[in-house]
Amino acid sequence: MSSKIEDMAIDAIRKVDEERVAKLTIDLANIASPTGFERDVAEFYAERMKEYGMKVVLQEVEPNRFNAVGIHRGKGGGPTLMFNAHFDTSFSPMEPPEVLAAISPVYPLEPPWAYREGNWIYGMGTYNMKCALAAYLEAVRAVQESGVELKGDIMIAGVVGEIEKTQIDRYQGAMYRGYGYGTAYLVTHGGIADMAILGEPTGLRLMTEHFGSVWAKISLRGLLRHTAHSAGVTNVILQMNRIISELEGWLPKYVEKYTYKGVPPTVNIGSLEAGWPWRASRTPMFANLYIDLRYPPFTSPMDVKEDLDGFLAMIRGKYGFDPELEIYVSDAWASIPDDEYIVGAIERAHEAVTGKPVERIVFSWSSDANVLTRFGIAAVNYGPSAAPDDPRKKVRGTIYIPDIATAAKVYTHVVVDALSKDRKEIVKRRYVLPEPPKEA
Repeated sequence: MSSKIEDMAIDAIRKVDEERVAKLTIDLANIASPTGFERDVAEFYAERMKEYGMKVVLQEVEPNRFNAVGIHRGKGGGPTLMFNAHFDTSFSPMEPPEVLAAISPVYPLEPPWAYREGNWIYGMGTYNMKCALAAYLEAVRAVQESGVELKGDIMIAGVVGEIEKTQIDRYQGAMYRGYGYGTAYLVTHGGIADMAILGEPTGLRLMTEHFGSVWAKISLRGLLRHTAHSAGVTNVILQMNRIISELEGWLPKYVEKYTYKGVPPTVNIGSLEAGWPWRASRTPMFANLYIDLRYPPFTSPMDVKEDLDGFLAMIRGKYGFDPELEIYVSDAWASIPDDEYIVGAIERAHEAVTGKPVERIVFSWSSDANVLTRFGIAAVNYGPSAAPDDPRKKVRGTIYIPDIATAAKVYTHVVVDALSKDRKEIVKRRYVLPEPPKEA
């Protein structure tokens, strides 16, 4: 990075306004947007991007669900940098009070859904990840006010349906369509770039790779009998109990096998459904177990399926009953090489803003980086969360305002660094096309 470009980046950083980025975070978080209901926040954000002269397109992914895509054009010849963030939140602020209280003690039970106390913002969606959307737009404003002339383009993509949820069994509809739903539509409908930053809450740490996930359903089918006539009938709930007990002994072997760079894959028995609670006078006809298994980069979800097949074969041999396996999520991992330009740009920007080298991490949670990397876009996760030494960072739904401003400054520095250059200087050719046939 030349000294001239560095000077331009430092000048642009000075334009970042902490109060402005805090206000936009609160405004965005005060628009409820659980998965499937992102239209209002998408339209609001689209208007904010238009205010900064960005060319804006609302992509209707499905009825009443919109990606909001904004472009700040450079003069040409440079690369395109995408900032990507999801509009949807894991839960709805209209959930029952006992559910909201179990998730976080800071969630209000009525509007406004977000509020500020000192340097902290509280509320659903504040840290995951509406604060990133605010930081992206502040970076665009800072670059514009600094007068830097870019060669490349800035793209901001606010997307629907990123949250880790999916349709299964009787749970059908837009509110269950997540796991990269919006970004998958984005990249197949013109939302293309050379590199991308996802401002997921990494605590201002750099993540160039993360785990994938497999969701598996294990099913048993039983006979329907009245309680009075159920003597001698095998109960599938009791059979599933044996499977769960065996699973507890099997999982440590799975974790050991798939530990990656010292990070163990998290595994969760997420749900168990069986019988009918309102018809307890009948033996259960079904029992379904739902499991989330994380798996590391450079591993196939088929490897996980093979392991589960082996586990269930052991169950059949040991107990004689026949569980059925269904894979209903196969979410990919993400990984990019350290020599991608965006990696060095984040490292330089973080040190320029904070005075410290950026910390590197690998997480077992998923992000839309997996969709982007498979489309040839070098994507990293780097975003704000809570102050590192403050206990409030462990409380869901809290965000530290200076962290949002720091992220906005880092994003601003990256924009000036990467988009001041010619595309051919910094973008790898990721796809090697076959040679054309020689003429006879």
